[in-house]
Amino acid sequence: MENKIGKLIIVRHGESEWNKAGLFTGKTDVHLTREGFRVSDEMGKLIKDIPISKVFTSAQARSIETEVCMMSGGRNCSAETIHYSEALNERDYGDYTGMSKSDTEMKLGKDGLNSLRRGWNHEVPNGETLKMVYDRCVPFFLESILPILRSGENVLVVSHGNTMRSLMKYVEKISDQDIGQVEMPFNEIFIYDIDADGYMLTKETRKAGDVKYEVQSSKLTSFTKIVATIGPASDKPEILDEMVKAGMDMARLNFFWPGKEESINRIKNIRTAASENQTQVLIIGDLPGPRVQNKEGHTYEVNTTKALTDHDKGLIKFSAENNLDYISVSFVGNQDDILECREEIKKVGGTQKIIAKIERAEAVKNIDEIIAVTDAVMVARGDLGNEVPLEKIPFIQEEIIKKCKHAGKPVITATQMLYSMKDSPTPTRAEATDVVNAVLEGSDAVMLSEETSTGKYPIRAVYVMEHLALEAEHHMKDAKFNEF
Repeated sequence: MENKIGKLIIVRHGESEWNKAGLFTGKTDVHLTREGFRVSDEMGKLIKDIPISKVFTSAQARSIETEVCMMSGGRNCSAETIHYSEALNERDYGDYTGMSKSDTEMKLGKDGLNSLRRGWNHEVPNGETLKMVYDRCVPFFLESILPILRSGENVLVVSHGNTMRSLMKYVEKISDQDIGQVEMPFNEIFIYDIDADGYMLTKETRKAGDVKYEVQSSKLTSFTKIVATIGPASDKPEILDEMVKAGMDMARLNFFWPGKEESINRIKNIRTAASENQTQVLIIGDLPGPRVQNKEGHTYEVNTTKALTDHDKGLIKFSAENNLDYISVSFVGNQDDILECREEIKKVGGTQKIIAKIERAEAVKNIDEIIAVTDAVMVARGDLGNEVPLEKIPFIQEEIIKKCKHAGKPVITATQMLYSMKDSPTPTRAEATDVVNAVLEGSDAVMLSEETSTGKYPIRAVYVMEHLALEAEHHMKDAKFNEF
């Protein structure tokens, strides 16, 4: 009789930065290496023939990044398809976390190191044994994953070496003594047919590199531009490469924070990532303007009469020298601020277009004249919310978008769109609704700020934003987007 139970597919995350360095990683959240991203992308191609209904990952960045690579490129999985669980997190190595495995071997000997890494119930100071990982991982499998498999749906589980060992120990009925001998390579996929109790009937192994596949970009195709702010969480070449694949169209450099040398390095890495993916990523230089920082956050010098400062003028020259595509002017009050910026660009021989950031009540009052002279508009809701009543923000946003559409000027909706994704791999339902509504209202672009600059899941944030935009566009008729 044909087995109606779905396939269980388990994968270890790709090589991480600490894997490469030979360190005990455990609970520490680290990113994949470039090789880790490459292999993860290839593993996704290895299971193109298997329709995936549900995906489970740990709540750790390296597992989530692997899932994003595997599931991008045409699968179009929604955020609701992906489930994150700390039950699938890597083993806590306690006092050994961050220590070199080679140094530990010199201290404990080869047998001691193997017992520490693979022993079934070998004590780890302030950490977890493999048995303890099994005791949290397998009940989760039985309660949350097995019922889905019993319904006939195929499930992908992306996790870590020790959580995979725990699952395999149960599924394959491996003994306590033998489980330590099970290797967990970065490039292998294990595909199980199981019975109703979750035990193995058949097992297939697929390895990255075994089969040649047609190389194609996994870049998605929403008409809405995805703007990602680049910061310390996202400025590495391998991270930027995957952000481009996930859907990043424009990169914002917040000039309030980094020095020029750091900005030059980020510009170089952005352009390299775009080139390697055979696409274009526009770069925005965001001027700080009269911004000051206080204990409540950011504000601006209320006594100032102009948006441009002397510091901004130096940054305009820097933007021209480095051939940025756009300059965004902060705390615009009226058309004169845009005209002054345009004159400064001409003085330094630049050709940059201008984005007017609407974040002052004065700018809302003067919006028609600002739209008339600028190249694009950004509805910067964060600082704007400090100047106008909170309940008016949605209606101001809607009105500005309408005016920009009528004038044929592209408009970006920004600030706290997926804010919870600084620390969480999934947004709130309210945030998802906010992004979708911004697209439905006519935003030509939606922007990520802290989510990608300092957040824990920059790639995932881009990926989610792209899919939300795609879903919104699916429900739009005769939508027209102004080009940047």
